[in-house]
Amino acid sequence: MRKIIYSLLLMIVSLTGACTFNNVAINQEADNQDGKVFLNEVYKKISTKDFDEVDTLVGDSLKQLAGSHGISKLLKFINTKVGSCKNYKISDLYIRNIAGNTNEISYNYKLKVTYQKGTIDEIIGFRRQNGGSIKINSYHAYSDLLIH
Repeated sequence: MRKIIYSLLLMIVSLTGACTFNNVAINQEADNQDGKVFLNEVYKKISTKDFDEVDTLVGDSLKQLAGSHGISKLLKFINTKVGSCKNYKISDLYIRNIAGNTNEISYNYKLKVTYQKGTIDEIIGFRRQNGGSIKINSYHAYSDLLIH
């Protein structure tokens, strides 16, 4: 009987150790404030046409997808089409904070960005893993102004 009890206890302990524990929080104000600080840093560099410096803020996964200077090339293209960046306004946001065995915060902002020749809709995403630095992991700009 004791062997059965000890076997059951050992099995419960081993199963508990294999489980993952994560808590997910959506759109916490503290996370939004951190995201806004980084967002301001990114768009300050875009406004001052320091496009190569923006590449230093890009995460590895986006660099593999777009190339090591892909984002700066895209930003230069946008700048030649619509002029300098004047300001931006956050239209929507979605921030997901996962804490526990996995620690990751993803920041997603939908923006209306005003340039010299008009306004462009942009979506930019950031990610912070395990308390490290925030990095850009997605960027999308769309407008008829970029086509003509």
